[in-house]
Amino acid sequence: MRVLNEGTRLADRYTLIRRLGRGGMSETWLANDRQTGGRVALKFLQAELATDSRRRDQFHAEWRLASRLMHAHIVRVFEYHEDEDGPYFSLQYLDGPPISDLTGQPLETQLRPFGLIADALRYAHGKGIVHRDVTAANVMFDRRGAPYLIDFGVAQRTGADAPRGGGTPVAQSPEQRRGEPARAADDIFALGVLMHEVITGMPPEGHRSADTGANGEKLPGSLSRLINDMLAEEASDRPDAETVSQRLADAGFAPGVAVLPKSSAVNETLDPVAVESIRPGRMTGASAAAAPVASRPTRGLSPSVVGAGLAVLLLAVFGVVFLLPDAVEPPATDDVPTAADATDGTAAATAASDEQGSTGDAGDDAASARPDVSSNQSIAPLPGDDVAGFSENVGPAGGASVGALKARTDKALGDLLSRLERLRYRGIERWGGQEYLDAVDRYAAGDEAYLAKNYESAHDHYSAASRMLEPLFDRIDDEFRRALGEARAAFEARDFREAIRLYDLAVTITPGNAAAEQGLERARNLEDVLALTERGLEFEKVLELAAARRAFENALELDPAWQPAADALDRVEVAIVNLRFEQLMTEGFDALASGALDSARAAFNAAKSLKSGSQQPVDGLLQVDQEERLARIRSLEARAASQVDNEQWEAAVDTYREALAVDPDLQFAKEGLQLASERVALHSRLQQFIEEPDSLSQPRTMQAATDLLLAMSRITPAGPRLNDQKEQLSRLLKRAATPLTVELVSDNKTHVSIFQVGKLGTFENRQLDLRPGTYVAVGSRPGYRDVRLEFRVAPEVDIEPIVVECEEPI
Repeated sequence: MRVLNEGTRLADRYTLIRRLGRGGMSETWLANDRQTGGRVALKFLQAELATDSRRRDQFHAEWRLASRLMHAHIVRVFEYHEDEDGPYFSLQYLDGPPISDLTGQPLETQLRPFGLIADALRYAHGKGIVHRDVTAANVMFDRRGAPYLIDFGVAQRTGADAPRGGGTPVAQSPEQRRGEPARAADDIFALGVLMHEVITGMPPEGHRSADTGANGEKLPGSLSRLINDMLAEEASDRPDAETVSQRLADAGFAPGVAVLPKSSAVNETLDPVAVESIRPGRMTGASAAAAPVASRPTRGLSPSVVGAGLAVLLLAVFGVVFLLPDAVEPPATDDVPTAADATDGTAAATAASDEQGSTGDAGDDAASARPDVSSNQSIAPLPGDDVAGFSENVGPAGGASVGALKARTDKALGDLLSRLERLRYRGIERWGGQEYLDAVDRYAAGDEAYLAKNYESAHDHYSAASRMLEPLFDRIDDEFRRALGEARAAFEARDFREAIRLYDLAVTITPGNAAAEQGLERARNLEDVLALTERGLEFEKVLELAAARRAFENALELDPAWQPAADALDRVEVAIVNLRFEQLMTEGFDALASGALDSARAAFNAAKSLKSGSQQPVDGLLQVDQEERLARIRSLEARAASQVDNEQWEAAVDTYREALAVDPDLQFAKEGLQLASERVALHSRLQQFIEEPDSLSQPRTMQAATDLLLAMSRITPAGPRLNDQKEQLSRLLKRAATPLTVELVSDNKTHVSIFQVGKLGTFENRQLDLRPGTYVAVGSRPGYRDVRLEFRVAPEVDIEPIVVECEEPI
């Protein structure tokens, strides 16, 4: 049974630092990764459950599902390990606070991360996955303020049967509480609850939005309407995740990273000796934000806040009494863990989760948290997934085997797709600065389906809105022609009032005329079209390209023939592509300079997809290939050096040959291979002498062994292995050089001789001093059959008298 302690070394790779949390089924530790030189979180199936095949399958299913969700704002899950003590896997370590720390901050600060989390949900829903537990404890920040959706412990495939409830009671949709199949609308409901909690400090009452935030700030009507729509009783009335992100942006809350508060709560997450939570049960959302934990300064509570806290407590009690029993039913599917078996969520990948608690299982009492291994669990790949397993063995530090190196390459491809998924929805300058872009290029990776998305077709879609006016019908008289001509002139002069009057006159003169009626409709919309076009031009000037695009699109919805808006839309689309291309190239070279090769490859491939004819991304990819080759050589060199230090000469020979296979001209590998081969031969000779000690009594063999010891004395420094063999051989040479007394007994009639010693003649009793070894005594006597005796002389053998007598007559 595995015992986890600080300093424990696992897989010759991870060193445990401290426990982050423990739940009903697993526990999570912070660890140093020797291969990558960074920190990761390790999630272990609890030892007492390691023999339960169903639990092991569930644990593997959780990893398999989470490892295939590669998005910039979904926590990354890396390699799965399994040994005789049970399974565990590694995941991204987040060192920032939960989203509940934004409570009380300005509205702009609070809502910036929600568009990114909504996009993460959009991606997961596109993969057919429903999170089912979007709560404050399951949205964490890194220290730069980038938000991450974590803990897919209770996730379900869309449409899959699910146990009633599942996840945190306060965030459960009406459909979850009724035990209906999982659907994306469940997550939208929970996101609405979370948004309300962060803004107001409390969950919504009766699923309706408040008008003011916790700091007294008045909420815009568009924001209140959005939250109300997200909290709709009917799933069909709730917007999808993409619409949520769009409506937040339309309301003026563009997605971006958060400006984290400089509070003790943040400092606590960075403290290497953070105290493990000992609160029973768990708190989420406003409950967690209001709980008196060590990382939060104590404040006085007004009676209204106390009353609100009691209301939340009553909700929690209601959830435990009425919902928790249903939440612990057996899993309904084979490939996604249910609420009953969800453990400490991925939230335990962060130190801050120690203070927030787990949301993977309603019964957990503390916080707990992308090659495949064999498992009885069979999980169908998600759409667009690669069938191969995912590994985090990537980076200049290298791994301990060819498989690990291959896994690094897989991670590099995985970490490439993770970066394309993130950059599809970035490119607006105000949506985040370079600091945010640098943070997102570490962690995510998109998939091939997403990489294949054609943005040029989007451009064609918008451009298709333009069309020409239908030919004019030649049914008008001179007055009609005059009115229509003047109406057009007024329209061209953008005098919408005069254009409306004249077009109305033309319609009155010739009712049903298509040109006149269309002109009248356009003239009526002209004021709004002009305002939208002007607004779009203003946004374009300040590089608010997404807002400019929406303004021009709205203008064309009112008047598809308004050419100034169509021309401007074409221009903005080109500018968005160019801006995104430049951002991708910049990120690619920044990542390359910092050694993040997977991120660099992702950025260059994304840029190449935008401008397939450009040489710049191709040159960048060539540099990534060269750097990967150098990184592999550095990894092999480091591995060989470690093997040499530990006198693992046989393994070092293999490593040096592997390095020469990458580059036959590597001088360190040539020299190392020669040295390692010589040491292998030396150890082999020494071991041969040690395993055949009696042979050392032969003068030639003894001389060869003595010469070898003299040669070894010139080897400095000599490691423990070589010194040990030297000492053994020295002792054996002393043994071989020390004669032992042997007593021979005969009948004074038998002629006795000993091979390698000589003829001894006849005698009754004689003693000889012989070196350790195996000897043959021969006795002969006329008229009698010769006798032949083999005996061994050694210090460890009790030597009995050797009787040599010919007793059998011929």
